[in-house]
Amino acid sequence: MRFGNVTTRRPGNANPITLGIVFALIGGAIFFLFAWPPLQYANTSKSWPTVPGTITRSEVKVWKRDGNTHYEPDIAYSYTVEGKKYTSSRITVGDGSLDNNVSKAKRLQAEYPVDKEVNVYYDPDLPESAVLQPGTKSGDLMLAGISALFFFIGLLAVYQGVKAKRRAAEAKNSPNMA
Repeated sequence: MRFGNVTTRRPGNANPITLGIVFALIGGAIFFLFAWPPLQYANTSKSWPTVPGTITRSEVKVWKRDGNTHYEPDIAYSYTVEGKKYTSSRITVGDGSLDNNVSKAKRLQAEYPVDKEVNVYYDPDLPESAVLQPGTKSGDLMLAGISALFFFIGLLAVYQGVKAKRRAAEAKNSPNMA
């Protein structure tokens, strides 16, 4: 399948409307398939029930990859829901991002020392899924922001392409004033 015509298939002559539609479709698909469901889940975590829990491990993992040193807080806790004991190591609903910021990891380690009593937020439909900090975090919004950017760039390209075609058609149809 080939898009465009002979003129638009030449390098530098891509049709902005076609490109805009492709960008908007890719951005929209990524948003609704990969960004929106985790954002909704993270947002609902704010209304999850809470139970008391106890921090059982509080460390900072350190490792090197590709010449960079990475630091990750390794916080584990136990909690009980309806008589059944669970353990978890998730701090937030979203995946913890790799970070090379030791102060951020140490801050979380200091915030959750071993034996500290904490409120544990758990998913009532899946009690083994729990967090210490509910809700969306800035890292959760990155994929949503990037996909929305693709979508809006696509819409802008479609708009500019339609506007350019309209101007070209008006110039072609108007009598020459020479």
